[in-house]
Amino acid sequence: MHYLRTAAVAMACLLAAGCSHFAGRRPLPGYADQDHPSADTALVVCGEPSQYSCGITGVNQVATWEKFNGGKTPWVRVLPGKQVIKLTLSNSHQLNRQQVIIDKVEAGHVYRIEVGFNGALLTASYQDLGKMDSYTIHMPRFPFSPKAITASF
Repeated sequence: MHYLRTAAVAMACLLAAGCSHFAGRRPLPGYADQDHPSADTALVVCGEPSQYSCGITGVNQVATWEKFNGGKTPWVRVLPGKQVIKLTLSNSHQLNRQQVIIDKVEAGHVYRIEVGFNGALLTASYQDLGKMDSYTIHMPRFPFSPKAITASF
């Protein structure tokens, strides 16, 4: 009977590790129109992993929760105009849900979310990286080295 429990735990670990490799392979759409051309969108990305963790959980009223990585969606596509980006920020001691408002999103631009700590709470701000043809993120794949994934406009 003990071997069945061990086999179940091993299978659960393999399933969780396998799912984490599929998460974040492409930016999720932060809008309802699934046929919208990607050339008329912008990317909102969480900054590269550091001591803080960032996940994009929604854009305006559209959920971008990705089940494969526990809701820590690293990047989304958004439409031009005013966008409200809902975030989950965490470190080893705190969890904070916050939103960032980007007033004038421009097509083809990349907006990077920067996470900081003000002494009491985790904070988020964004930086417009400008117009780009493509953008690459590095997805962690523990115990393997991070994988570079590129999205184009």
